[in-house]
Amino acid sequence: MRRRTLLTAALAGPPVAYATSWLPATASTTTGTDGPGGPARALGPSSGTAPELLTVPITDVNMVGAQIFGGSDGEALLCGVTSGEPAKVSAVDARTGEALFTRPLPGAGGAYATAIGADGNMYVGSYSNAGLYRVDPRAGTVDDLGSPLAGETFLFGLAAGADSRIYGATYPGTRVFSFDVNTAEVHDFGSVAADTKYARAIGVLDGAVYVGTSRGAHLFRLDPASGDTTELPLPAGLTPGDTSVSVFDVDASGGLLYVRIGVDIKHAPLYAFDPATGSWIGELANVAGLGLSAPDADGLVYVMHDNELTGWDPVSGTVTATGLVYPGRVWNYRGVGWVDLGDPEWPGQTLTGWFWRGEMWRYNPQTGAHSVTDGPTVPGEPAEMISLETARDGTILAGGYLAGFARIDPADASVRFHRFSQTESLLDDGESVWVGAYPDARGYRYDPDQPWNSVEYSPGPPGTAPNPEKVWDLHDHADPQDRIFAIARVGDRVVAATGPRSPTFGGALVVHDTGTGDYDVRDVGLGDRAVCDLAVIGDVVYCGTWIHGGSGAPEPTLTEGDMFAYDPVADEVLWRTKPVPGATSYAGVVADRDGRLWTIADTTLAEIDPADGTVVRTIELGDTVGGGRTFPNTVAILREAPDAPLLYVKSAGRLWQVWTRTGAVTDLGVSGYRLFTVLPDGTLALARGAELFHWDPAGDDGSAPQVSIDTVYVSGERLPSVKVNAEDAGGSGLWRVEYRLDHGPWTAYTGPVPLSRPGMHRVTAAAVDGAGNREETSRPVLARPRR
Repeated sequence: MRRRTLLTAALAGPPVAYATSWLPATASTTTGTDGPGGPARALGPSSGTAPELLTVPITDVNMVGAQIFGGSDGEALLCGVTSGEPAKVSAVDARTGEALFTRPLPGAGGAYATAIGADGNMYVGSYSNAGLYRVDPRAGTVDDLGSPLAGETFLFGLAAGADSRIYGATYPGTRVFSFDVNTAEVHDFGSVAADTKYARAIGVLDGAVYVGTSRGAHLFRLDPASGDTTELPLPAGLTPGDTSVSVFDVDASGGLLYVRIGVDIKHAPLYAFDPATGSWIGELANVAGLGLSAPDADGLVYVMHDNELTGWDPVSGTVTATGLVYPGRVWNYRGVGWVDLGDPEWPGQTLTGWFWRGEMWRYNPQTGAHSVTDGPTVPGEPAEMISLETARDGTILAGGYLAGFARIDPADASVRFHRFSQTESLLDDGESVWVGAYPDARGYRYDPDQPWNSVEYSPGPPGTAPNPEKVWDLHDHADPQDRIFAIARVGDRVVAATGPRSPTFGGALVVHDTGTGDYDVRDVGLGDRAVCDLAVIGDVVYCGTWIHGGSGAPEPTLTEGDMFAYDPVADEVLWRTKPVPGATSYAGVVADRDGRLWTIADTTLAEIDPADGTVVRTIELGDTVGGGRTFPNTVAILREAPDAPLLYVKSAGRLWQVWTRTGAVTDLGVSGYRLFTVLPDGTLALARGAELFHWDPAGDDGSAPQVSIDTVYVSGERLPSVKVNAEDAGGSGLWRVEYRLDHGPWTAYTGPVPLSRPGMHRVTAAAVDGAGNREETSRPVLARPRR
């Protein structure tokens, strides 16, 4: 249903000084005066057709939790979970690499946690539904066992005990539980730590359960019989509770406990702990996860150390290279263990596993032989999109969760995918595509006209120059940053808004000089706030902030976000303000074609004066703030239409259309989409999970207003007055209503206009709507004195 706005007395003043007031029941406009058309009326959704599925642009293998089955009966199976929408579990013959089955894990996005139970099945603990699943790798069946503990979202670790129980560790409750595979009985041991939300890693050795926490490192020993916990000292130089340090893995092998502790999940020191003496007996730097095999005949455990499979004896300190190298930024293995391949070229027991992209590898310690498959042995799965932008050529750029990014042509749905880091922000400035990557708040410059060559994730042909080229990396920055929420180009500067590493507060701005290649990290007085979005007018960057910290951070210390104007060349904050009292976030910021500055403050759309940050007008869009605390684009998004003075706004989980000149609003009637971007033809691309949709919201207003002229007698006046009636016909609201008498100057119409003399007059009236459509009418009017 389209809106029609009737105006019988337009507001006076310049065009930007007023807005029509026919708004949805959940939206209202505030300008300091009543609107011209009376109170707000409820409006139905836009009459545009429903969004249509365009494609699933990002599909890749991200193998996390896995196990190997290599029994004395000659069994040789790999079974693991690939992240996706939903996650799936696959099994592969470890001898041949043949795929045996792939099954969905309903409701799961992925799984770090796997364990082999006493019944011979693999148990999977998932995210973000904290589900527990039983997988029979021989029959290829999956049983959904539900969530063992209500209120949890991640089962981060699972470990099997000597009896029929498996033990699990959770987020955000930092809880430990047991599940009996024979009886399905769940026992909740409660939370092991009060200063962190992450019970991250768990292992079982000699009847005791060992639990490691993250983003506040602790190591606990739990007695499952009594439920008592004892905190163990960390290795020398590490402080319990340090929020910059995490326990990433806890594994038992050969009577020792191996604990990986550090600041970077990709590679951190691995420590060996002897429970018999209660002492730490060895350390190996730069070790990647996940999991650990039993030692070989010489007492070596094999880990990925500096990109190479390496044997390590923590007692003697022996470190043995194998020659099996996996290049790139991420080099952890999955599901590692010993199997008999039944092949004389691989005699005895061969160490076998997966790498994170699904490649199967082998190493035989007798012969020194090793191999890696050419490509994954399991199918790729669709990845959720977490960033979405329009490229200068009209294509769509989409970044994926635990994946890379893709370019999609909306005309034919063709996709060009690049395997890369988790891509959280994108900007095409007409020269380069700037990529914001997680973790470490890294920035890359990608030239789409040159061959792709990411030495970190997906190498190109030998001799090819790096492309994308890394231009900044905040891994070692003193104020730890992990995410890039937004990127903007200002002259020869690229400015990026970063979010803090978990579980801390306080973001920063990265300013990169494209001429020199240098960059600076500037805190710009943010304190515990982080910048969510950026807009540019001239040489000034306008920034909106929120109060939330990194994922897993405690409750915010502040109660309000703010906005500020920033000169990146002079490194100067020009003004700072909290334009909407009580707003916790200014998650979206945009500058429109008329030079107006807009922000979405929680659910309030506000026009801000770029000169000083004062509020020009506000429009309420919904009641309840949607989204989460990790990604600002889940809360709000602001985009301008390319061919009309029109904003599209995601607020309160819904999509709205706002005409900037009038403030006229339409609830477009769609929800459930995480992201959207506006294409050059005025249509929208919307992302929901792994699916990309295309939609024409029928937002164009091609109908001119309707204008008519009447005469009325005002009480006490002898001569009549001219009354102008103007009606919006297309939904963009009335922007300007004017009149002229007897070919005089055009004047803003504010109400009935008295005629100054008797006789004939030529009256002309015109109305312009928010889309710029103009209608003019003229008629003779006789001013006859009233008797």
